[in-house]
Amino acid sequence: MKTILQSIVGLFFLSTAIAQNTLSPSNFEYLNASSWSGNLMYINYSDGKEVNIRTTLKIFLKDDTIIQEMEFPDEPKANYVSRIRIKKNGTYFGNEKVEALDFTEGKITNLTTSYQGRDNNKKANIYKTYMFGEQNLSITKTVVFQKSGKKLIRNRYTYNRQ
Repeated sequence: MKTILQSIVGLFFLSTAIAQNTLSPSNFEYLNASSWSGNLMYINYSDGKEVNIRTTLKIFLKDDTIIQEMEFPDEPKANYVSRIRIKKNGTYFGNEKVEALDFTEGKITNLTTSYQGRDNNKKANIYKTYMFGEQNLSITKTVVFQKSGKKLIRNRYTYNRQ
């Protein structure tokens, strides 16, 4: 009987731990149909200098997809729309593996993801940290080069709700 009870308690804690690292479209509901204005800071590949440009963002939800419409008033050719699906039972945010999550009252507040890719033609582990709030939002891309272990913040979007 003691072993059965320990197994049930163990499964409860395991399922709770797994659930805490999974996303659901409902976690993003409070961001649906929202408009944001802010800034993109990025490190220029050619000279390594920091560049800042104005940007706006609109977020929409459709089923299991978060749609982000980004505009750059000073560089309209850079405007784009991204569609990020929640995949693999909530363990992937698009093609990015969910590494850590924080929630407040069922609303997602912090999300850290990772994926392997290339940055400046070098293999890298890439991490994105999304910080969501009622009035503020930021997305930070951190690159860790596989060969050297060198780490840098490649870009950061910071927004205020309009």
